[in-house]
Amino acid sequence: MYAYKELLKNIEEKLNSFGKPEFSEPPEGMGDISTNIAFTIAKKEGKNPAEVARGIIERIEKPVMIEKVEASGPYVNFFIDYEKFSEKVLSEAVREDYGSSNYGGGKTIVIDYSHPNIAKPMHVGHMRSTVIGNSLYRMFKFLGFGVIGVNHLGDFGLQFGKLLYAFKEWGSEEELEKNPIDYLVGLYVRFHEVEEQNPELKEKAEEWQKRLENRDPEAKALWEKFRELSIQKFEKVYKRMGVVFDSYKGEAYYVFNGLTKEVIKQALEKKVAVKEDEETVVVPLEEYGLPNARLLENGRSLYITRDLAAAIDRKKEYDFYKNIYVVSNAQSLHFQQLFKILELLGYEWFKDCEHVKFGLFSLPEGRISTRKGRFVKLEEVLDAAVEKAQRVIEEKNPGLEKKEEVAEKVGIGAVKFADLSQNRIKDVVFDLDRMVSFEGDTGPYLQYAHVRCKSILRKAGEQKTEVDYSLIREKEEKQLVMKIAEFPEVVFKAATSYEPHQLAQYLLELAHLFSVFYEKHKVMGNALRVQIVRAVANVLKNGLYLLGIEALDEM
Repeated sequence: MYAYKELLKNIEEKLNSFGKPEFSEPPEGMGDISTNIAFTIAKKEGKNPAEVARGIIERIEKPVMIEKVEASGPYVNFFIDYEKFSEKVLSEAVREDYGSSNYGGGKTIVIDYSHPNIAKPMHVGHMRSTVIGNSLYRMFKFLGFGVIGVNHLGDFGLQFGKLLYAFKEWGSEEELEKNPIDYLVGLYVRFHEVEEQNPELKEKAEEWQKRLENRDPEAKALWEKFRELSIQKFEKVYKRMGVVFDSYKGEAYYVFNGLTKEVIKQALEKKVAVKEDEETVVVPLEEYGLPNARLLENGRSLYITRDLAAAIDRKKEYDFYKNIYVVSNAQSLHFQQLFKILELLGYEWFKDCEHVKFGLFSLPEGRISTRKGRFVKLEEVLDAAVEKAQRVIEEKNPGLEKKEEVAEKVGIGAVKFADLSQNRIKDVVFDLDRMVSFEGDTGPYLQYAHVRCKSILRKAGEQKTEVDYSLIREKEEKQLVMKIAEFPEVVFKAATSYEPHQLAQYLLELAHLFSVFYEKHKVMGNALRVQIVRAVANVLKNGLYLLGIEALDEM
């Protein structure tokens, strides 16, 4: 058990006879940890809270790592014994795996994230799912879970009927090979432009989708080519971003392997769904306050049918503890229907499925729309950030070795942090200047804090003097030790609440405290302070890694 959690546990044990305490940070000079447990007792017993607090002080046994306990009005305040506490915290915090645990016990968590559509470029709208999902992937592994990252590719549906028709009608193999994704997007946009004047084109697209669903050789061969070219392009972007997946099972897998038909059959047999006609199957959901969901329409499976098949398949394959979907809040209704249908089908594990929603990215001119050609490619954003990093490095450190490599890591770190440092539920209007900013509370600011730590440690060399923890006296030293101690708990809360921004904000607070500490106090020649810097560096490195950002030694 890490020092901070052990400290709180020790305090809780001593207060058990009075009730369950809630902790907060008291005003400066009034201790390190406070509880308002006296309020609760006073309310129950009709007593004065301040008198209750004084009574607790008289009866409580001093917890381990606590120097003294005082009452301040209705609050019970605990003063940490920093000699004992800092020795335990700092000896833990310099370990490479600091903050990790075996909390998950190897249980499997499936995380479905990123999921771009094939034959389309990844745009900024895909970034949130990608970086939030990847951060959760890393955090849950850090906490001892077996994690499966699934890229549930959008590789089926009417849009591919449209694309197949467009390619057969206007396409060129030669142009496809030159620049596959941009060329296919151009065909897709053209289809919608022509369709506005010729609505009957939708029927042609539906015919091609049916052909694909029935595994027509010509349709499937073309589709496979589009899919392979798309994945090759996606993987280049993922490699730049440090993002990996364990599975690329897309929607089509569940169609081609008969799993969507099996779901429909199951739903009909269990009387969860009804046939409206031979080509339409509906799940009535109005009694549950939801719109009815169609599993089959005009003989074609729908998105929800494929998601049902995927969930059942994942449970069989991975026997997951949690099945998490990192998908925008625009799909909230879809997931309510999905989970309700799983429940109606009798799958008790529907309770283990969770929609981790996030706000939408939009452009100043409106929502992102591929069919209208209104989007910003994710690669373009990454390139812009890297170019900006190169300019800053040339200006501030022109002699830096491996400038291009460092600029890549700084630029991409800036883009990721700009997203992860915000509460995921908020909508975001795309602003490239803000996203790649290196000023203020940004990813590059944290990377630079780590660089400063590593520079100090290089100058300090190997620690030869034994650390004397009794020398911890300064406020800035104590604040840093306390902040370092909180790291394991912050990681746990950020992961289990699916909120990477909690970790991002914590790292900024740590970096700010480190900056104040370094400006006020001489580190060289003080073994305790060198140890504090070593711990800060390790926490920054681990924390940045969990956000998918690389810590640098120089920049």
